[in-house]
Amino acid sequence: MRILAVLVLLAAAACGRLPMPFERTPESGSPAELTRSPPARIVVPPSTSLGLTEDAARRFAVFLAEALQEREVPATAAGIARPRYRLLAAAEPAAGVVRLTYTLVDAEGAVLGAAGGPRPLPAGPWAGGEEGVLRRAAAEAAPAVADLLARVDASTRAAGAEAAEARAPTLRFAGVRGAPGDGNVSLARALRNALAREGLVVQEGAQAEFDLEGRVSITDLPRRQQRVEIIWTVTRADGTELGTVTQLNEVPRGTLDGLWADVASVVAEQAAGGVAEVIRRARAGG
Repeated sequence: MRILAVLVLLAAAACGRLPMPFERTPESGSPAELTRSPPARIVVPPSTSLGLTEDAARRFAVFLAEALQEREVPATAAGIARPRYRLLAAAEPAAGVVRLTYTLVDAEGAVLGAAGGPRPLPAGPWAGGEEGVLRRAAAEAAPAVADLLARVDASTRAAGAEAAEARAPTLRFAGVRGAPGDGNVSLARALRNALAREGLVVQEGAQAEFDLEGRVSITDLPRRQQRVEIIWTVTRADGTELGTVTQLNEVPRGTLDGLWADVASVVAEQAAGGVAEVIRRARAGG
């Protein structure tokens, strides 16, 4: 999910009021863009319980991941640190054939569900790692595995939503980097206060449900202007990125080289609303 807020610069008033480069105006409205975050990843590791050679087991894992991808299941045979799910395959020999089973486990290895291959496979070609047999087995397994994943995912989301409603979201805030002047300090302080008003519990240095960090970049433009971009990135505690809140504006060069003052409060107010929206949708499974 990405929330983009393009905000209009207010010109300084005749009395010398400091420009407020991120102040909400009637023209700026609400965050303008929302996109869904990528779906959860499922890893298909090579299995030693298939009665295959190491090379054939690796090829079968690739074929199975590809078959799942064709059904729009975000699977991969590549190694990923702490994926949400892993799919473990095993083969059981019986009277000249083998029967395959597929077990879905979570990041801690807890079994979430299992599905069987729809048809037995000839033992000889299977043990020989014949590509046609491996591909057929992967293609036939994909529908059952996709259905299993859908059921497990729906059950997990429902349970998570019920548990989440009983507690306020906790957030570990890593602070802000890259801002000129006192921006890193002022923005961090203002955002902590704004997040609290949104009902988020900011925890310093402790494990939390979500993590947040801010990054400011300044780009010089013609006519002594600067583009200011502030990106707030929200992740789960396991590092999975959930979404970003991006704030953009142009200011006269050097405007923010000193004290950010009220600018930090305005930026934080809008950023906190976007962060809360990312977290709300994550908890709702969106």
